[in-house]
Amino acid sequence: MDVPCCSQHLLSQWVIGSLVVGLVLFAVGARAPGAALVGSSIGAFASLFTPFHSGHLETLVHGAVILGSVGLVGFGLVGLASGAHWLGRYPVALALGAIGSVVVGALLILRIYAEAAPTCPPAARFRVLTASSPFAASCFRGFEEPWVRGLLTFNVAFLALLFLVQAWQASRSSGEEDPLANWLLAPFARGGSPF
Repeated sequence: MDVPCCSQHLLSQWVIGSLVVGLVLFAVGARAPGAALVGSSIGAFASLFTPFHSGHLETLVHGAVILGSVGLVGFGLVGLASGAHWLGRYPVALALGAIGSVVVGALLILRIYAEAAPTCPPAARFRVLTASSPFAASCFRGFEEPWVRGLLTFNVAFLALLFLVQAWQASRSSGEEDPLANWLLAPFARGGSPF
């Protein structure tokens, strides 16, 4: 079954996917990235209740990206302060989570970049696209702005950094030397502890 890939579907996948993955990460002990994803989901969902989008799909997307980013950073910092649970004994798993975040995030951003502007007709710019619209099946309206993709790139980088900082904290608190973790985290540890 082919699901139409329009902005509404992408936003709903973002909200649900971030919430589910965030809760799983939080449950297994990666509290900073887990809390960040939950915060991103809450922020993006909250954009539905702001008066700024005024029924336009583009402004709804912009609000979701902005509030999702605020939620990601805010909840991520709170999660970082709470530390890691049992996954903290495995800093390499957290470092691999950072790599996975970059790979998945880059693929999603490249997909948005490839499909955002070219497939959206200019006449539909300020029209709310419904599922029955002929343009809904091939349009990521609202994501074509360069600053939106830049903010999404920041979100991916911040999420990866949360994984790395939590891995660094876990390796420091365990007292065990892990060569792979040291190699992955050495560039971030040169300046001393950020906390």
